[in-house]
Amino acid sequence: MIPISLSLQNFLSYGENVPRLDFSGFHVACISGRNGHGKSALLDAITWALWGEARKAGSERRPNDGLLRIGATEMQVDFEFHLEEDRYRVSRSYRKTGKSATSRLELQIFSPETGGYKTLSEEGAIRK
Repeated sequence: MIPISLSLQNFLSYGENVPRLDFSGFHVACISGRNGHGKSALLDAITWALWGEARKAGSERRPNDGLLRIGATEMQVDFEFHLEEDRYRVSRSYRKTGKSATSRLELQIFSPETGGYKTLSEEGAIRK
């Protein structure tokens, strides 16, 4: 898997209007910075987008709540990557409304013919 881009909204320390992280300009990267500035949150975002889980405290009943930015009610992560000869995008979102919550996951493949993404997942078929 080769990362292409990562977009975050209200994920851990990242809020609204976060610039898209474009991986296409480099082959090797070093993520550095002070403690608590969101370095590992980038890796957590990729993990959450792909598998629906990232860091979690043992006492958390709903692990997504711990990833939601403080004060926010919804978050979203979009991750684009190459795998073998194809380009994919996975989009995962989570919305907390009162005592209930909903999540959405969509897996897409890039179509060179149309220049856009085509959905591979069926609604309700992928849960987490």
